[in-house]
Amino acid sequence: MNILARILQRIKSRTVADIQARAEIQKVLALPFDQVKQHALELLADPERFRCVTKNLTDNPLIESLGPTLRAFFLRFESVAEINGDFFVGRGTVGNSKLRPGFLTIGSDFAHSELVAKQGDDRVFIVTDAEHRLDGLPTIYHNICLLE
Repeated sequence: MNILARILQRIKSRTVADIQARAEIQKVLALPFDQVKQHALELLADPERFRCVTKNLTDNPLIESLGPTLRAFFLRFESVAEINGDFFVGRGTVGNSKLRPGFLTIGSDFAHSELVAKQGDDRVFIVTDAEHRLDGLPTIYHNICLLE
């Protein structure tokens, strides 16, 4: 296969993956919040998928400045880590974002990224730099559902 054919094949496979990912995001966004939360909690209950710590909650006053859904999440969980992935959120991680001024980091989704939220807001964004286009999800539970 020549180089041009290889490049076109890669572009085509990326396009198909992008279309599938966008369709999955839209499917999750269309669900009622209670259903998204319930499904996320079911996923978190699977110890082969996630390591969830619920005891000895770290005292972090910045938790109180998060949106109501994020606050409630961190009242329940000290930390959540994906077993075979990079997703991690934790009470001890909540602090001022190093990548996006004016935001609070709550964890990471992959190397050199931050999961961030604005104070008082539940929307969660994945950022890799200060200019990264903000295209977040309504809640942490939506993020977790998309890890399935």
